[in-house]
Amino acid sequence: MGAWGTALFSDDTASDVRDDYRDHVGDGLSGPSATDRLLEEWRATLGDPDEGPVFWLALAATQWKCGRLEPRVLEKALDAIAGGAGLQRWKDNPKLLKKRQAVLAKFEEQLRSPPPSEKRIPKRFRDHCDWEIGEVIGYRLRSGTWALFRVIRLKTDKGGTYPTCELLDWIGDEIPTREQLANLRGKSGRWTWFIIGRTSERELPQERVRRLGVTIELSQQKPPGGVPVYLWRSLDASLESDFGIT
Repeated sequence: MGAWGTALFSDDTASDVRDDYRDHVGDGLSGPSATDRLLEEWRATLGDPDEGPVFWLALAATQWKCGRLEPRVLEKALDAIAGGAGLQRWKDNPKLLKKRQAVLAKFEEQLRSPPPSEKRIPKRFRDHCDWEIGEVIGYRLRSGTWALFRVIRLKTDKGGTYPTCELLDWIGDEIPTREQLANLRGKSGRWTWFIIGRTSERELPQERVRRLGVTIELSQQKPPGGVPVYLWRSLDASLESDFGIT
């Protein structure tokens, strides 16, 4: 966790608190229940002299903007501002300290003003994938030819579950036989593996994706380098740019 600026949300902790609160409400919890959940999840952070105040400030800012500011959160945030809590990290840079103090003074004015009316918080889309490790997936490019992926692993985080894949060294008009598939190896390119994700359900081009019912044993368990994230909506362009296939 760390801060990269003096603004309220120029901070990993603040951004995560905001996202977690919105996710909990979007998933159906009431505002107070979402706060209770956060207090449990962030229990270890609340007593930290630097991160604890950031938690309360971020939660108060998020709730105020959503029209859901709770008295208990307002009280904690105002106490943090009044006591100068969380300013220790800025003490070695007077210029940044002054900027942070100005940010907090402006934020205090906001907190003491009437919040907007309560806003609906939509449920966050979470990606999902039921592919199996080692499974070979056919993907029809916009050109009409087929490319093949092998599933290396599944990654799950707050955004859902999505596959890490390896592009196999093959492209053609017809899917290879099972025997041919078993002998394929990864294709070299800018990357060796890549993650494929989406930001909405409709982005996955179902009509161009085919599960082939074939698995290839994995020979490599760790990526040899970086692993980029490709989005389904721009997958063809990414494969052309990084692997030269069309």
